[in-house]
Amino acid sequence: MRKILLTISLIFILKIGYSQDSDYKKNEISVGLINVNQSPKNQEMLFENSYYFVPFSNITYKRFINESNAIRFTYYRPINKSNEKPLSNWNDNSEYKEQVFKIGYEYIFKQKKITPYLAIDISYFKSESSRLVGGGFTALFSETESNISGIGLSPTVGINYNIHKNIFIGLESNLSIYNLKEEKTLSQWSEILPELNEPVKKETDKSFEYIFNPIMFLVKIKF
Repeated sequence: MRKILLTISLIFILKIGYSQDSDYKKNEISVGLINVNQSPKNQEMLFENSYYFVPFSNITYKRFINESNAIRFTYYRPINKSNEKPLSNWNDNSEYKEQVFKIGYEYIFKQKKITPYLAIDISYFKSESSRLVGGGFTALFSETESNISGIGLSPTVGINYNIHKNIFIGLESNLSIYNLKEEKTLSQWSEILPELNEPVKKETDKSFEYIFNPIMFLVKIKF
């Protein structure tokens, strides 16, 4: 899926034509300096709050068709979190990885010192998580592994402020609506009492998920 999104973005960039007398900047690079993300569901061990901060969360490249329309491609820095919580002779270990890519269209309102814009992105989401719990006098362990992936739409609203020539700062907010597929593996075993062992269980589930990222602070350069 990653290769497909990259190919589509390159095709958009190569196919877009421009008039010879246009004097606006045709390219833009923006960096998300601070992003407030909604925490993943069922990851309470690693994400103790409903939202968490991600510094330098993403980079976006935009290619302008004209002053009001642009194609955009966004790469989000992978999220990696892990934790180990030994409680005397008991362990609770968790790990979570997440990756997001987006490609979409942006409409920019009349160019002024302050410029609002709207965007819609096609988003690809992928995550992997695991949790291992166990120990004690029975040395009984339970492990849950989950792989989630899917595609969705991310409507976005934002605003730019021109601070110097082709340098801008901005705020952006988006809601991602995903159609996700989850593949989960459940296992239980004991290092001392094998009669407590259970066969490995595998489950597959599909669902729609809504992820709201309320605010992101960006720095942008046009060229």
